[in-house]
Amino acid sequence: MITDSNVAAMNEIRDIDHQIKGILQTNDFNAEDIIELVDKRERILQNILNYIKENPSFAESDDWLSLVEQTKQIVTLMQSETMKIGSTLKKYRYGNKSVQQYKKFL
Repeated sequence: MITDSNVAAMNEIRDIDHQIKGILQTNDFNAEDIIELVDKRERILQNILNYIKENPSFAESDDWLSLVEQTKQIVTLMQSETMKIGSTLKKYRYGNKSVQQYKKFL
């Protein structure tokens, strides 16, 4: 049986995931905020994983499977945002290179 502290931990992870989604959906976000939340999430998750080692049947529970699915969604969103940032950076570098080419004529 899952303990109250594990229920609270899972709820806290869900809350952190909600915060991460909110941050990622803003146009201009601070990566440090996301890193801080991901680190906090990892610490909490480690406690749940320790519980699963002692109670392997919990890994098949609806609560856990729901959290795993939510994690997959967050990973997909983070990958998408990372790709967008990479694309923007590539455009910036190309533009900067073009400016340098034009400066040669000045």
